[in-house]
Amino acid sequence: MHRDWQKISNDFIKATSYAIGDLEEGWAAKYDFANRPPTYLRYEEAHVRIPLGKPDFSASPPLWELLQQRRSRRNFLKTPMTLNELNILLWATQGITADMGDYQIRTVSSAGALYPIETYMLINNVEGLARGLYHLDVEQWCLEGLKLEDVSEIAYRFTENQEMTRRSAVNFVWTAVVERTRSKYKERAYRYIWWDVGHVAQNLHIAANALGLGVCTIGHWFDKEMNEYLGIDGTEHLSVLMASVGKVEGKDWLHDRRPS
Repeated sequence: MHRDWQKISNDFIKATSYAIGDLEEGWAAKYDFANRPPTYLRYEEAHVRIPLGKPDFSASPPLWELLQQRRSRRNFLKTPMTLNELNILLWATQGITADMGDYQIRTVSSAGALYPIETYMLINNVEGLARGLYHLDVEQWCLEGLKLEDVSEIAYRFTENQEMTRRSAVNFVWTAVVERTRSKYKERAYRYIWWDVGHVAQNLHIAANALGLGVCTIGHWFDKEMNEYLGIDGTEHLSVLMASVGKVEGKDWLHDRRPS
């Protein structure tokens, strides 16, 4: 732990706070979408590219019932998730729902519709997919296989031995490409990227619960090692949140809550 963490945190709040008169009037409206950083990330050198297509949406509980019953569940079974279930979760968190010309709208909100969040997956147990590290190409809606290997122990080690990460079907690792948001919102971008990923994570919880899957967000991982494994620099492109998803028995919440 950094010995000056509290001062650094306080300095961050001050450096990204505004008061009346600090900003030029109408500054945000002057943003030039045509010259913004690229919205989409693609790995042309990926080992495999797996088209996902439109998900087959299954019936789900009514929204209010779903919110009432939402819980974090991580007592995962060895039963694999289906590729369609993964596709639904990805669509719920990153799916494009409208084209506005200069930009596209997704299933989650994003500050300025700039969408800095990228989705990586440490896949342990999904039907039809080899184990490994994958990235979601949002624009072409396909999975990019970056490292095809057993990632269960990598997830376990990088989350400081959280058992659910090696038992889950999928570990989501969300990252932020900072310049997408910073190019418009400057210092405030360092707040917005956390808010954006929060919207993504909440949609994952809702969609996973609707499918009867277990899901739990993870806030504790080793940033340095994770960023290196993903092949990102940790400054301009950094990991910002994780979540584990998998099959559960579907009994009461306390039974499904934690691995025994």
